[in-house]
Amino acid sequence: MIQKCIELGEGYADIYELIELAKRMPERIEHFVAIHTTKEKKQVTSLALVMKPTREGNFQPIYICLEGIPTPDSKKSKRYDLFENVAQEYSKQIKSLTVKPSNIFHERSLYYQHLIGILQMNHLVYSNA
Repeated sequence: MIQKCIELGEGYADIYELIELAKRMPERIEHFVAIHTTKEKKQVTSLALVMKPTREGNFQPIYICLEGIPTPDSKKSKRYDLFENVAQEYSKQIKSLTVKPSNIFHERSLYYQHLIGILQMNHLVYSNA
């Protein structure tokens, strides 16, 4: 199984693209995920859609808006509320994780490998085994 994080941006205007993906492909959504971290002394959240694997090709995409949304516990966010509303609309709960920030990794691809490993350990993406 090939998993890949597809970064849409940091969650400013691109959160609307993430919401639109959810609305256009609700049957493909496996999980709604909120990934919390502390980056540059700020509590921030990445929002992600883990999709079901493609029928052919063994590919499982993870669409993500990276570290641009205030963590809901630290500050009220309309963007997080929109994500939460769409999850509720499709009777899904948002899975929450706390991870290290992306800026401690030398390359963004290393961060995404780390993140996919955490998602696998938490059974949010299919294991490669």
